[in-house]
Amino acid sequence: MKYFNLLSSCLLLLCFLPAIAQTQLTLSPFTTVSLTDDQDFSDLSQFGKQIRNKNIVYLDELTHGEHEVFALKSRLVKYLHQQHGFDVLLLESGFFDVQEIWKNTQQSLASQALGNVFFAYAKDQAFLSLLNYIDQQRASSNPLAVTGFDGRLSGEQSIKHFVHRLKSQLDKLPQAQQLLANWPVFSKMLQASIARKPLSFSNNETKGLLQHGYHIIDALIAADKQPQLDSPAYFARLLAGVLRLIEVDYQIRRFDEHDLVMANNIDWLLTHVYPNKKVIIWGHYVHVNKQGYITNRYHNVATALASKYASKSYHVNIAGLSGSYRNYIDGSVNQLPLIDKPHLAADLTLPFKHNNQAVFIQPAQFKAKQYQEFSLFGHGYQSEHQIKVKHWQSHFDASFLIKQVSPSP
Repeated sequence: MKYFNLLSSCLLLLCFLPAIAQTQLTLSPFTTVSLTDDQDFSDLSQFGKQIRNKNIVYLDELTHGEHEVFALKSRLVKYLHQQHGFDVLLLESGFFDVQEIWKNTQQSLASQALGNVFFAYAKDQAFLSLLNYIDQQRASSNPLAVTGFDGRLSGEQSIKHFVHRLKSQLDKLPQAQQLLANWPVFSKMLQASIARKPLSFSNNETKGLLQHGYHIIDALIAADKQPQLDSPAYFARLLAGVLRLIEVDYQIRRFDEHDLVMANNIDWLLTHVYPNKKVIIWGHYVHVNKQGYITNRYHNVATALASKYASKSYHVNIAGLSGSYRNYIDGSVNQLPLIDKPHLAADLTLPFKHNNQAVFIQPAQFKAKQYQEFSLFGHGYQSEHQIKVKHWQSHFDASFLIKQVSPSP
């Protein structure tokens, strides 16, 4: 009998060995990643293997307010540029404003950022250092171009120059007299929306002005035989963004429908300005995750582009595990939730040696059944937006988890 029991125990152990091995495999590959080392990128080799056949890499952020997230994203941009041939950075910031400071080579990008680049980025030293890097690459054999894609124009360049520059484009068109017939009122509406001081118009007046704006867009597109930055079609894209601002201001469209304009801007850039280029898209999680706009799943930037670009794309999530972040809306500093079950990190021993590190994790590491009900942080670190491991790949392809984050300025 004792031999039978021994044999049964051995067989039982053999049955469990695959599960034990699988669990160990999920825990073994973790390596720490520096947030700032621009000289040695060897710690990013696993990430590099995942994106080697991709032409678009999305880099997200959960709050717009964590310095270490900006630092790691900046390092990833440099790595993708130097090691994998990515030569365009598309930034969640005003389309017109970023283009204007890019053209002004008499001043550094960093010196022009505040007031023209999204303020949460423009105040952060890690991001400003990235702009300095981009400036340094301009004259090299491997420049890195930067372009905004946000249609919600609001920067200093837009406020000062967009409406005037749009009129200059219209003055060149054969039907200029017709298109400019109501220019004093139409331009006033545009200027007020860009300055975030919408005017009071009746519903009929608003609809008539919007319809006129779309006629202008059609005329600009029709006149452009070679769409490029600063061409008529470019101004058509910019005007589409301002018209969407007006539509949202007057509650004709939902706020999230700004994403459709942003997606169209990116598609236009990839088609006409940067064809066959490898592109990094830098934006907030709500815009660039694979599932859509937060809980309602309306189209966001990524889902609107998916039918054309999904197979070429890789989505990277970046999140903190502890610390605090700045709320970019009201400026308050908020603590991250404490790591506890069901968060995935509560069940793992991660090999951090100091706070200025992250780990790169992938869904393939967590196929074991015991991990499926664990979760990761989602939008704004809010509990209602946590993402189950079993649904992970519906949102992003991989994640960098940063040991500790601090508020951006």
